[in-house]
Parts: sequence; structure tokens; C-alpha cells
Amino acid sequence: MIAMDADMTEAPEDPETDAGSLLSPDQLLAAIGGRLAGPLPLIAWARELGDLHAALIAAVLNPHRHPPARTEAALHTDIAKVIDKINSWAVFYVRHSRCARRHTHSFGEVISHVAKSYAEAWWTVLHADCDELRHSAWVHLGEVREGYAQLLGDIRAGRVQLPLGWRGIGHGRQNDSSFTDQESDGDEERQAAQ
Repeated sequence: MIAMDADMTEAPEDPETDAGSLLSPDQLLAAIGGRLAGPLPLIAWARELGDLHAALIAAVLNPHRHPPARTEAALHTDIAKVIDKINSWAVFYVRHSRCARRHTHSFGEVISHVAKSYAEAWWTVLHADCDELRHSAWVHLGEVREGYAQLLGDIRAGRVQLPLGWRGIGHGRQNDSSFTDQESDGDEERQAAQ
């Protein structure tokens, strides 16, 4: 099970609990863009993911022009940490229906995907010279917004169950005490060769 932050409390078993704690599509986009404030931690996490994905775009597209304050790897790590926080929160605040079909992504991954799409759409609108490309960026963001809206409907109706999330192989290997020095040396040699 995913560890919960110390300041989080378990929500009561009430099917309407998520109705007040999940952000609507418009609220989510406003939170990602920094235009929504409120007591829900999801608002701050959505904004943080929006900022991290925007910083990642700059780090990837212009690494030499303006050296980023954080490396691409550090940004990916920070994004994973926020996704973990959202997943921990979702264990208690997102309705779980055991008999429902399984979704492929955790709630944190979904929010991160929306934030990434938002950051990429805005970057495209602000920096691309091609009208068609700017239009397709907005269309894609609209599709992502609609997909999120449909997912909320499915969650509230008990038609979908989201996985709890997984930090991936890299996280497990870093914390695995059986990871030997020999394996570590081999990884360092492979990275140096690349």
C-alpha cells in the first residue's frame, strides 16, 4: 500500500466523498494554470505538475540556450514524487469499485498527463509559428479535457477502478538492499559508455 502523508486523514466510506474532492475538468485546468486556489491539496499538486512539465519542456527543447535550474532527470523525479502524493491521496478520496473495469493509469498519472498536455499546448501556442500546429495543440488539450471528464463520470458511477500506482523499476532498485555493488558498477560503466 502507498504511504499517506501525515496530514491526510481517511475519508469516510461515502460514495459522494469524491464528488467534493475531485476537481472538475475546468477546475483542474485552472489549477494547473495557477488560476485556482483552495484548501484541497489536489489544487496545489496540479499546479506543481503544471510548473514541472513546463520546466521539462524548456529543459528538453533548449538545454544549452538557458541551462535549466534542474536537470531533466531531476524534473522527472520531482514529477514522480507529486504523482505519488496524488496516488496516496486518491487511496482515500477517490471512489474505488472492486467490480469495475480496470483503468490503465493511476489518478496521479492521469493528473500528470493533463498537466503535461496543458503545458505542451501553451508552449505550442506561445512559440509555434504554424497556425495549424497551434490549432492541433488546442484540439488535443480539448480531447484530454473531455477524456478526464469522462473518467470522472466513470469513477463517480463506479464503472472504473484506478490502479494505486507504481514508482517503477528504478525506484525499487535504488532502495533494494539486494542490489549488489557489482550490479551498481555495471550500471555506472554502461552509463559512462553512453
